Order: sequence, then structure tokens, then C-alpha cells
Amino acid sequence: MIASVWAGQTVGWLMPAEASKEAGQIDGLFRFMLIIATGIFLGVQGVLLYSAFVFKRAKDDMGDGPNMHGNLRLEILWTAIPTALVLYLSIYSFEVFQLLGAGSPMGGGAHHEDSGLPIRFQATNPDPSAPPPLVIGVEAVQYAWIFSYPGSDTQVSELHLPIGQPVRMDMKSNDVIHAFWVPEFRLKQDVIPGRTTQVSFTPTKAGKYQLRCAELCGAYHGGMVVDVIVEDKKDVDAWLKSQASLGTSTRVAQLADPAAAYGATSGTTVLQSEQTRALVGHLRAQGQ
Repeated sequence: MIASVWAGQTVGWLMPAEASKEAGQIDGLFRFMLIIATGIFLGVQGVLLYSAFVFKRAKDDMGDGPNMHGNLRLEILWTAIPTALVLYLSIYSFEVFQLLGAGSPMGGGAHHEDSGLPIRFQATNPDPSAPPPLVIGVEAVQYAWIFSYPGSDTQVSELHLPIGQPVRMDMKSNDVIHAFWVPEFRLKQDVIPGRTTQVSFTPTKAGKYQLRCAELCGAYHGGMVVDVIVEDKKDVDAWLKSQASLGTSTRVAQLADPAAAYGATSGTTVLQSEQTRALVGHLRAQGQ
């Protein structure tokens, strides 16, 4: 028991930094599950090793072992303990699921809603004292992320977030299924063509992280990575102002080139889909 608790409490060095308010809840659930799993592993292995040495066959003993026909108490015990653990883990997981705002599984949750309504992954019990969320539009295309901030027509290819302010991402895909995933935020949400999906969180730790597509979306899927900068709000505002002063063609040129990560020939066009070409054409037209 001590070893399993120790494993759960010290696993943090294997985890990415906790950079969002929601990360602590996810990590707490993970630590608890690791404590249970470690305890079961050590218990089973201990019984096996004990039995192997204590009950090993004596020299020249060619007889059979004792004839045993069930043990009702033992069967009740090894049925009741896993049942209690699974029930507790289910309740605990559902509670975290609700706190993160994934909604009711009967209502579709974050990944299975099929009603045409926005698919949400956001807090159902938001803190009334928290500032209003910053709503950022996200367009996912092969192989880039494009962001639109409120009150600005500027579209950018890098994500800057104010520390301590709730954020809601309204996400659309222009071609295939992508997935918004920042490991330090501990949240992942699919981005599905023809639908609007949402993910809400509150960045709590300043730093530079990476947004990765977590859904295999094509040949250069692994290169669909952009920087996420968490900083003071005044720095976010200053960055947005600087981006607005750039020409649109300059911002388009800043789109990550996944081909470079795979050693492709310089100048290779990786934004290949019709939807992507149309979007990039639209951006360039804005700059004319």
C-alpha cells in the first residue's frame, strides 16, 4: 500500500507541466488510478512469488496437490473488491467528467453528439467571479491552425492566451477530422468538418507550449504543430496589435511548413487541399 501511494504521489516528474486550471483535476484522477493499479500489480505479483517459493513441489514428490472444490467466501471476496473499485472509479471519473463540462453521456458528450448543435467541452459550473471567456475562432486545415480573435479581422497562425482568463475555442475543420490537443492543458477535442466543436479552459501558467493535431489527418500530420504562448493580457493585446499591422501575405507566410520537419524539398507546397487553397486565397485577398 505504501509503495502504491508513493508511486501515485511521485509520478509528477513523468507528466508535462500543469498549465491549466483543468489539468489538476485530470492529474488527480490519473494519480488515483495509478495508486489502485500499482497496488493490484504488487499484490498479484507478491502472491505469485510467495506461492512459487512456499508451495513449490518437494523433491521426489510426484503426487497431486490437494483436491479443492471452490471456496464461497474467497469467490465473494474477489468479486466484491473489483466491483467496488470499478464502481468508485466510475463515479470519480464521471464527477471529473462533469466538472470539466463534458455534459451528460446521454446528451452526446464531447464526441458523440449528432444533433447538429455545437459540440461542447466546457465548464458546466463556471465560477461566477471569473472574467468572461475569451472566445477564439479556430479553423483547422491540412496542415495548419488559423485563429481569429474577437474584435479583429486579423487571422493569425500562432495562439497567444492571457494567463488566468477563461478561454473558449470555437473550432471548425475545412477538410478532414483534426483534434485540438495541448498536453500541458490536459484537454483534447476533435475538430470535425461541418460542425462546430468547442473546448474551454483557463491557462494558469505562463510559458510556451505546443498545440498538436491529435488525429491522423494526412501525410504531414506530424508537422501540424503551432506555438501556444500563455502570457499577461497586455502582452497578448500588444502582440495582436503587432500582427494587425502586418500584411496578410506576411501572416500567411508564417504558417508552419510541415514539409520542413520531414526534410522535403524547399518550397514544397504542403497546403494541398482545395479547402486550404481557398482559405489561403481568401487570406491573401484580404491583404490586397
